[in-house]
Amino acid sequence: MNPSREPKAESRERRSKTTYDRALNMLAFRGRSTAELRRQLLKKGEQADEVERVIARLTEQRLLNDTDFARQYARLKLTAAGSSRFRIIQELGRKGIAKPMAEEAIENLKEAEGIDASESISRVAEKKWKTLARLDGQTARRRLYAFLARRGFNPDEIRAAMSALGQDAEV
Repeated sequence: MNPSREPKAESRERRSKTTYDRALNMLAFRGRSTAELRRQLLKKGEQADEVERVIARLTEQRLLNDTDFARQYARLKLTAAGSSRFRIIQELGRKGIAKPMAEEAIENLKEAEGIDASESISRVAEKKWKTLARLDGQTARRRLYAFLARRGFNPDEIRAAMSALGQDAEV
């Protein structure tokens, strides 16, 4: 056994453990995509080859799965945040999820859990409209329209939702 090689191997093993621990801590804090985790670990100063080994290990252990991440993220954004399909796909893209995978995640939610992205706007519009009740009609309509637009809904969807609420879509 070569004594000069032992510290390097020990150092690599220690570094590997700290990279793995750091990755686990990041995943424990919140779910992340593979690309997002890679980016964050590299940003923290971890070595690229070690990051790839850790990502492979986490994937093998099923602790890192982009398909599951996309489905969970889409579920959260559709049910809690009331984001549009377009907005969710855009945000997942920023997190390193390919557009086809993001679209599939949203479709799977509709099939498996009955969560429909197109119904999200009605729920969100109705909830927001109640908070705008104290304002005059034109101001309330303008603010509702702007709120829904910021959520990523297109003008046709917004007008339909406002009509369903009994509000004139003209702003």
